[in-house]
Amino acid sequence: MKVLVAVDMSPGSDKVLGFAAGLAKQTGGEVHVVHIISEDEEEDRRHGPGSSSMATFPLGNPMIEIQRAAASNDVEQSQYVDVMLKQTRSDLQNSLVELGVAQSSSTVIVRFGNPVDEIQRAAAENDVDALVIGMRRRSRVGKFLLGSDLQELLLSSDRPVIAVPIDASD
Repeated sequence: MKVLVAVDMSPGSDKVLGFAAGLAKQTGGEVHVVHIISEDEEEDRRHGPGSSSMATFPLGNPMIEIQRAAASNDVEQSQYVDVMLKQTRSDLQNSLVELGVAQSSSTVIVRFGNPVDEIQRAAAENDVDALVIGMRRRSRVGKFLLGSDLQELLLSSDRPVIAVPIDASD
């Protein structure tokens, strides 16, 4: 089975990645990991330590050093995006290695854009059998204000979507 796992690098991403890697191993398949950097995340990363999403990198956070360099103009703005993409890709590849996933049966995709659109595009490009995504419990107000990428994927995907529950302790 070929699975595409979407991770957002927040607490619980390691659980979702582990589930997808286990599923691919059990079926002798492949795991394709996708992380979409939305405009909001890119902005948070550019502003550096202390911004809203900075404390949410359980898979490792070498981004802090990159952000400090960017904030002190040690890294040109044009180079910053390249560094961010390479570092995120490297973090995810290292996580796959730690999970015992062979490079020959995995790929890592890091893109900018709308998460739902880019996840669906990556699924089609890699002809995956299923999507794996983390699911957090949110209040009704939170769902209303922030929307739900999971809900949109569930309603619009032409492939099965496996939602892995993530709670506050993950």
